[in-house]
Amino acid sequence: MVRRIGIGDIAAAGLRKSWRRLAVDFGAPMRAMNSGAIRVPDFASLPSPLDIGDATQGLQILDGQFILGSQNLDIGADGDPWSVPAPSEIYAARLHSFDWLNDLSAIGLSKKYARKHPRLADRSGERARYLVDRWIAIYGKWNPFAWRDDILANRVYAWLTNWQVLLGEDKGNTDEAARRVSLVRQLKRLRKTYRRTPDGLFRMKAAASMVIAGACLSGKQEGFLDRGLDLLDDEIDKQILADGGHISRSPEQALDALEILLQTEAALDARGIAGSKEIRRAIDRMAPMVTFFSTEDDHQFSFHGGGRGNPHRTKKLLSRAKIKTKAFGYAPHTRFQKLERSGITVMLDAGNTAPRPFDLEAHLSPLAFEMSTPTGPLFVNCGWNADQPEHWRQSMRSTAAHTTLILDDQDAGRIVESGLTAKLLGLAVAQSADGVNCARNEQETGTWLEASHNSYLKAYGLSHLRRLYMDLTGTDVRGEDQLYVPLGAEPLRRDQIPFAIRFHLHPDVKVTLAQDQHSALLIQPGGKGWRFRADGGPLKLEKSVYLADGSRPRRTEQLVIHGKAYGDGDGQARSNRVRWTIKRMSNVETASGAKPNG
Repeated sequence: MVRRIGIGDIAAAGLRKSWRRLAVDFGAPMRAMNSGAIRVPDFASLPSPLDIGDATQGLQILDGQFILGSQNLDIGADGDPWSVPAPSEIYAARLHSFDWLNDLSAIGLSKKYARKHPRLADRSGERARYLVDRWIAIYGKWNPFAWRDDILANRVYAWLTNWQVLLGEDKGNTDEAARRVSLVRQLKRLRKTYRRTPDGLFRMKAAASMVIAGACLSGKQEGFLDRGLDLLDDEIDKQILADGGHISRSPEQALDALEILLQTEAALDARGIAGSKEIRRAIDRMAPMVTFFSTEDDHQFSFHGGGRGNPHRTKKLLSRAKIKTKAFGYAPHTRFQKLERSGITVMLDAGNTAPRPFDLEAHLSPLAFEMSTPTGPLFVNCGWNADQPEHWRQSMRSTAAHTTLILDDQDAGRIVESGLTAKLLGLAVAQSADGVNCARNEQETGTWLEASHNSYLKAYGLSHLRRLYMDLTGTDVRGEDQLYVPLGAEPLRRDQIPFAIRFHLHPDVKVTLAQDQHSALLIQPGGKGWRFRADGGPLKLEKSVYLADGSRPRRTEQLVIHGKAYGDGDGQARSNRVRWTIKRMSNVETASGAKPNG
């Protein structure tokens, strides 16, 4: 059933927004000023660090370069970012969230740097403590932006999980005591405003922070542990699906959720506390799902707002999870299909749009796929990751930015773009890309997937069917796309409707289009070659962009099959059906082929 935003959704969001604004404008500052004296807490234990940061970025911070995403703030080796204007609001949010503490921790945890530059570990801790102390001096009492609910949840979590490596030195020092007092003040604020924390990972992180604090701090500490465990159990039940995926259907958010729960479990173990069984059960489900979404080189497939990720982080988290995973081809609740042989993998999005309010990162990408080989990505979606310039965000959620079919240049759904609805609901999906179904057929010669969606049915009277096949070696992948009037439905149109089937290529892939415009030679790094053929057409080579990694869009290309489908077709005529193949070439065939473009 197609979901649409109604007046009731807008009215309810408006009431919630008004309540939150009143709390921020009046209640929060008064509570901050009248919170009373907080005794200096002490840590009874601290969890062992997960070592998931990027030491290279940590070194840049030591040099005074705060590079967060696509923007940079040069503060000098001895300066601080709190006394200069931030380049943007998004940059400021990341800065005040303190996620970059992971990168400074990575310097001290890196054996390479510890061996070659032992002083760097001390410098990273000194720098982190200085930056935290400066933040406390300027923002520690109250600030409506720095204490915003989502930023607060991120910051408390980052402080707690990096305390052992970076912030816990100078025991007995006045500044160190002030850090602990500030931490508890923020934790109390987090607990009081928990219900106003945005849904999703922010709320899971807020609940986990209370558990970690309750496990680590000496004494009962205002009941953080019991309260946090109850809230975290609720979020696990709400957000983690039965197959281990995240309710957003994002591979990246599943990985983020796994990190949060592993950090929480580590804190409980360090204190010798038997935590909720739900935490370990969720980890047991999630680790195999992270493996499911990972490529041969431990990157991730890019769907629904997530990029390729950091292989170092993925390996560290899977190692800490201590779960022996078995390969599987179908995620029944997250609804992705996987074809895999000999390290060659096709991942197909075969699910509906995530439910509200977990759809703020959702893409309009029904039946889109990515294909990866041991050499690297071959076919991709344009993708997205949080380091990219924000003005690209919305266009990357469109149907045309994915390796799938688009009808009449219209998205398979609609995303809120601006106005009152966007202010109240965020960039939610106003009309969902739903009605997705998929069947899997394992045969002696290979595996067939048959998936369809009805996102174009109401406007054009046509459904889209995509069939995918992979042989037992993975070197022969075939596909078929059909546009058809469903059985029993009346055609809405009898004229021809233009469509395009897009196959976005990774920037490292070189492509040569054949003169007959029905085939193309694709060369991956190292000279590995693939032949793409289509019986529809003409096949064209068009410009594309790739944003699943890095902090700047990368130029790339896409193969596009253009056609016109009859509005009353059954999907069997050549006008309404296109078949295509992707076959690996031998080294001899590759060497004799035409020289690739680029």
